[in-house]
Amino acid sequence: MAQMASPHALYISEILFVISYHLQDDRKALARLARCCHAFSEPALSVLWSSVRSFSPFIPLLPPTVKFLWDHSQFDEVTLAEFQCPPEEEWRVFDSYARRVRRLYSGSHGHQIVARIRSETTVFPLLRSLSLQLAEPLDIQGHLFPDSLRSLKISGPAYVHCEDDRVQMAIAHVARDAPLVEYLHIEDYTYSVAQSSLPPLHFAHLRAVEISAFFDYTLLQSLCHILSQALVTQLKLELPPLPNKEWNISTPVFPALISLQICGPPASAEQFISHLASKGLQELSINHTRGPAGVADYRHLLSCIADKYSNTLQQLSLSLSQSSTPGYPYDLSQAVLDAFYALAPSFSRLETLHLSLPHNRYVHLAPELTFESPTWPSLKLLDF
Repeated sequence: MAQMASPHALYISEILFVISYHLQDDRKALARLARCCHAFSEPALSVLWSSVRSFSPFIPLLPPTVKFLWDHSQFDEVTLAEFQCPPEEEWRVFDSYARRVRRLYSGSHGHQIVARIRSETTVFPLLRSLSLQLAEPLDIQGHLFPDSLRSLKISGPAYVHCEDDRVQMAIAHVARDAPLVEYLHIEDYTYSVAQSSLPPLHFAHLRAVEISAFFDYTLLQSLCHILSQALVTQLKLELPPLPNKEWNISTPVFPALISLQICGPPASAEQFISHLASKGLQELSINHTRGPAGVADYRHLLSCIADKYSNTLQQLSLSLSQSSTPGYPYDLSQAVLDAFYALAPSFSRLETLHLSLPHNRYVHLAPELTFESPTWPSLKLLDF
C-alpha cells in the first residue's frame, strides 16, 4: 500500500504545480518536465511561460499570414491598414501559450503590431505585470493592456527627438482598459515631447507611481497633470533641471500623497513640492546627485518643506550633491546645516532624520541637532 501512495499523489494537480514552481529558475528542467508526461505538461508549461522576457518566443506561434509580415518586415501603415486579421482558429496555438503569461518584458514593436491586428482581442488576457517600450504610438482601437494588469512600466524611446504624445496616450489606454493597475512606472529620456491635451484621468486603484523624465520639462508637467487626481500614496520622481521655467499646472497635484522620493536639483524639488495638494506627507527623500546648486536653492527648499509639512513629516532624508557651489565663499554643508538649525524646532513629529552632505572641512553639528535633543521629542533615528 505504501508503494501505491506516491504515484496517486502525483495525480493531484496542486502537487504538480508545487513541484513545477520549485523549478521556476531552471527553465531547461521545466521544459523536460513538460515533455515527460501528460500530467506534468500543464503545470510545467504554466510556470515556464508565466514570466517571459521578450515577445520573441511568440513569433513562431503566429498565424502564417502574420508570420509572413514579420519575416519580411512589412509593417508599414498601408499594409497594416489593409491587412485582414486571420480567423480565431489560426490563433489557437498562440493563445494557448499567451494565456499562461503573467509577467512580460516587451521591448520590441511586435507586441504592439499583434495588438493592432487583433484589435478586438486582448493579446495576453491574464497578464499582471508588463514592461513595455513604446517603439511607436499606440493604435487607438487596440487593447494592449488587459483588465487583469496590476503593474506597468512604460518606456518611451530614449535619446531621440519624439514629436508625439505616445507616452501620455498609452496612460490613457491604461485608464480605459486596465482599471485595476496599482503600480505605474514611466521612464522617458526623449529630448522633445508634444504637449498633450488629455484631462486628469481616473485610476481607482493606482497607489504607487514612479516617473523618470530627466530631459523634458513638458513631459513631466503633462504626466503630473493627467495623474493629478489619482489617489497615489507613493511617488518617486527623477526631475529635470528647470532653469527659468515656472510650474504652470493650474491645479495642485497628488492629493493623497504620503511618501515622496525626489532625485533632482533642489530648485526643481522646491517647485514640485510647492504644488503638491497633499496635506499629510509623512515621508520625504531628496537626492541631488548632479549639477551645481546655490545655498539659496537649499534654503528655499527647506523653507518650503517646513511651511507645508512640518506638522506631518515623520521621515526626512536629504542627500546633497558633491558638486561645487559656484559663487559661495564657504562650505556648502555648513550653510545647509545652518539653514536647517533655524527650522528644526518646527519638525515636532519627525522620527527619522538622514543627512548626507558634502564637506571639505570640519562641519559643526549644533547641540540642537542630536538624538537627545528636546527639540524633537519624537526623534528615534539620526543618521548623519
